[in-house]
Amino acid sequence: MKVLISGAGIAGLSLALRLRQRGLSPIVVERSPALRDGGYMLGLSDPGLDAAERMGLDELRAARHVPRRLVYVGPAGQERFAIDGLAIERLVGDREFNLMRGDIERALFERVRGEVEVRFGASVNSLEETRGGIVVRLSDGEEIRCNLVVGADGLHSQVRVLRFGPEERLVRPLGARVAAFLLDRSGFPDAELGTSYWLTEVGRAAALGAVDEKTLVAFFIWRTEGRPRIGTMEEELHRAFAGAGWRVPAMLDLLPTAKDVYLDELAHVVMPRWSEGRIVLLGDAAFAVSLFAGKGATLAMAGGVVLADALADGPDEIDTALAAYEARLRPWVETAQRMARRNIHLFAPANRFQLLARETMLRLAARPFLVPLVRRLLNRQGERL
Repeated sequence: MKVLISGAGIAGLSLALRLRQRGLSPIVVERSPALRDGGYMLGLSDPGLDAAERMGLDELRAARHVPRRLVYVGPAGQERFAIDGLAIERLVGDREFNLMRGDIERALFERVRGEVEVRFGASVNSLEETRGGIVVRLSDGEEIRCNLVVGADGLHSQVRVLRFGPEERLVRPLGARVAAFLLDRSGFPDAELGTSYWLTEVGRAAALGAVDEKTLVAFFIWRTEGRPRIGTMEEELHRAFAGAGWRVPAMLDLLPTAKDVYLDELAHVVMPRWSEGRIVLLGDAAFAVSLFAGKGATLAMAGGVVLADALADGPDEIDTALAAYEARLRPWVETAQRMARRNIHLFAPANRFQLLARETMLRLAARPFLVPLVRRLLNRQGERL
């Protein structure tokens, strides 16, 4: 079986690695000219950790970041309360790793390098089903014939548009946007390594965290209530965080010199089916759960392994394999999406009551006897693969 995968992110590379481990022949095409090994901190929990272990990615354990402290500040920068490392460990548990996205993607890529053909600087332009499979025409003019095409090309998937229709029919915005960028740590020398600082107000939140000895990540989230984006990212952020205190003005002033700048809508992808004929979607292309759920990387990696194993177990029964993949993943996805919709107020409270409720829950998170309840509220009870 020849499988073409569009997208060299966590979902696409997980699928490619597992297919190769199971004896199949994937080809990966990626629009970017090189591996996108930047990105930001994310959580990898079960069933994603199970998937990583099944693929033998032991190096992820060494790459994890252990948070020392979460500090919640007021508008003047004063510390209002904090959660220390021991409480964070209890809350997160031993089956969740904090990892940089780039570390995960590099680990996957190093495993497929030399084993799987990965074509950078190319994307899918058109798809044509034939009796023998699929004819894929790439942006560089090349034509590839394969048995199955997998769209693992993210929230704004081109494969999904080509096969399933325009984005606005399938992508459901959650009424908020997120932005993040990397800064030189010298701009905020008193930011402690391993500590994240958060300012949360009604309708918006900003954070600053030390990634390593040299780098900080600035993170912003704000409610939009469906308002369209107007102007540049810089204009949008200055408008959304007008009047904000703490270090927000200084963080925004450094935006023109920042690296790895990211801005997007927070949204779900909602589809009745993730496959049609010999085309199937994976990861955010199929079921974006948003950072409100905290399960994006987990479901991308688990989905890649489940799909690969289903295809390898029945290479002559693609329809059966695709149905088995969806039956296994969909309950996890729907749970994560429900949790995301419920947890929006934890990131960007809509009113002062939600702001107070959020603060109360976070303060309780440090108390050992309440940890199981908080973990359930935050969807930290991972299913096992």
